[in-house]
Amino acid sequence: MSFWKRLRPSGTRIAPSAELVIADPEIQRVLEELAEQEGRSAQQIAADLLRYALSARYAAQEYLRRWQRLSRREQQVVALLCLGYSYREVADQLIVSYDTVKTHARNALNKFELRNLSEMRQALADWDFSAWQSTSTAPQAAPKATIDQR
Repeated sequence: MSFWKRLRPSGTRIAPSAELVIADPEIQRVLEELAEQEGRSAQQIAADLLRYALSARYAAQEYLRRWQRLSRREQQVVALLCLGYSYREVADQLIVSYDTVKTHARNALNKFELRNLSEMRQALADWDFSAWQSTSTAPQAAPKATIDQR
């Protein structure tokens, strides 16, 4: 099963016996405002927001895991493509053929389970690839992702 299917928030609401306790008064105030606007309870809003945040965190962790499975050259190609370079510009910068760039990009898309470059750019939009821009021998570490490990 694709991890996207696992990420979709379920249509089920929080069980009546379960209760999220919000200790922060500002968060509670905002939840109550949203609940009033949407005609739902603050508990339902909180549960939906928590479900969404957990899904986003899972997706970020999953993308990082998949990034680590890419070869170094695939990482270079993905980083440059996500910075907005064209396939031809990536080929010129890495001193490889256009077809080689396309092959690395296709392999990366398969590993990320994405269909096209647009989806990849969107999925990795929060990542900082700036260190990859200046040189074709970019860092081997994963880019900074927005995974808060608190």
